[in-house]
Amino acid sequence: MAGSDMALPTVSIITVTRNLIDEGRVEAIRAALETAQEQGGAIVEHVIWDGASTDGTVDLLKDLIAEIEARPSFVPIRFQSLPDKSLYDAMNRGVEISQGQYVVFLNSDDLLVSPDCLQKAREEIGSGRPDFCFGRTIFIEKDGSKRLSRERKVHSILQRIPFCHNSMLIRRDVFDRFGGHDLDLRIVADYDLVLRMLFAGCEYQMLSVPIAVFHPGGVSADQMKTALEMTKSWRKNYAPFFGGRTYSEDEMLNWFRTGQLPLGFCVNLLRQSRNRPQLRNAALHSLKVTLRRRLQPWRTWDYFAD
Repeated sequence: MAGSDMALPTVSIITVTRNLIDEGRVEAIRAALETAQEQGGAIVEHVIWDGASTDGTVDLLKDLIAEIEARPSFVPIRFQSLPDKSLYDAMNRGVEISQGQYVVFLNSDDLLVSPDCLQKAREEIGSGRPDFCFGRTIFIEKDGSKRLSRERKVHSILQRIPFCHNSMLIRRDVFDRFGGHDLDLRIVADYDLVLRMLFAGCEYQMLSVPIAVFHPGGVSADQMKTALEMTKSWRKNYAPFFGGRTYSEDEMLNWFRTGQLPLGFCVNLLRQSRNRPQLRNAALHSLKVTLRRRLQPWRTWDYFAD
């Protein structure tokens, strides 16, 4: 049993922090640290990257880590506090100092679903070693109620990220190959990374086990800012399939609002992805969505709808 467990991939949990005391997140980070410690042998380490906090967060984290490391057994913690450029830059830097074969991102105010969720994820991954994999997410609503996300498939990726970033495990070498998150994007860099992996033909796996407990909100809750960044990512990744046509920002914002991608783009992508079944399925799904919604023009698409 021990030998077979050692053959499973190792996982590094990456948590980024900055000025948690000012933000009232002291108890939240305590819970995040504990949820990582509960994983036991399922991971190799918990990496905490702090963006040079100025409110006492560094001392708080050092004290919390010292308490954990005084226990008879604990998950190793790798802690670093240095200036960074943004949230996604902090995530990239956290991955740089990690040692696991897969990385999973855990926000300072989020949790892992259960003490064995990463162990179960490792068992499902097995020797297949997909480029990335993802499970479902439990959302905590404003009233405190919990909601399990519906099962999503990657074929809807052309319109939105079909799963929570915190419920995704990415192979470390794949993350490095793609240069991590694009720092030109401050809200949807996680979505952009998944798009780039899919367009490059990366292999993925859906996991049956939920991974993260997530509190919706933050910068991605601003629909207009999110829409503007989505169009930026779309233009970067979709331009080769525009057939030489130039789309205005207003046109692309309408794609976000309605969930309808241009028919010409869908057809071009479908034709050029014959040898990439995952991308072809995504193109076919988008084509069907656009045709259906053209027949039902009153329907709109909410980026955050589950």
